[in-house]
Amino acid sequence: MENVTKLPSLGFKEAVKTAWGKLTDSNGRARRSELWWCFLLYVIVNLVLSIFVKNPIASNVLSTILLLLISAVTVRRLHDTGKCGWWVAASIILTVYSSFYLIGSGFYETLNTVTPSQEEIMKIFKDPLLLVPTLLQGIVNIVILIFSLLDSKVEENKYGPSPKYLLK
Repeated sequence: MENVTKLPSLGFKEAVKTAWGKLTDSNGRARRSELWWCFLLYVIVNLVLSIFVKNPIASNVLSTILLLLISAVTVRRLHDTGKCGWWVAASIILTVYSSFYLIGSGFYETLNTVTPSQEEIMKIFKDPLLLVPTLLQGIVNIVILIFSLLDSKVEENKYGPSPKYLLK
């Protein structure tokens, strides 16, 4: 395809600005550089929040906004490779399920006792109602990672034109 021009990778500022402008938009396509710069921002901000911000409400609000950002970018990244964005929804649903299961199972209460019982903790983690969804979540996240590493499709797909390649 000699009628194709490859655009340069996005820098940090450009990638975050692009993603921030599409905070709640999971339509269209996103480049690898947009996803990975946003992921780096997500990790750094959450690290800073966990170390310096002692207000859990502020931390949770900021983390949720960043999670929304990274989720939307990931869906668009999957679209760029021609894959369905429902993989991200599956990962989120499995994460929420596992979190609620741990809350309901008494896991956190067991951990916060003076001498946590290893047997009780292992009993919770060996329960198929937690084990199976957790394994599925791991598989889904590996699939998302692999899809995210794939190169953009040069041609336009059902999600829109390529953000990386310009057809002349």
